[in-house]
Amino acid sequence: MKDYHCCATCIHFLVKKEEDTILMKCKRLGYHTKSYYQFDCWDPKPRIRELMNK
Repeated sequence: MKDYHCCATCIHFLVKKEEDTILMKCKRLGYHTKSYYQFDCWDPKPRIRELMNK
């Protein structure tokens, strides 16, 4: 699990492009985040679940 547990693989991760910047945010917590951050509320995307089960 340690290879997959990060914000970018979570269903709550949101990337939004604005003029010259890219905003990364957790939709659930409302925090600005980075793709490699880790929170305890992590819920992997379906594709990531498949990879973890292999």
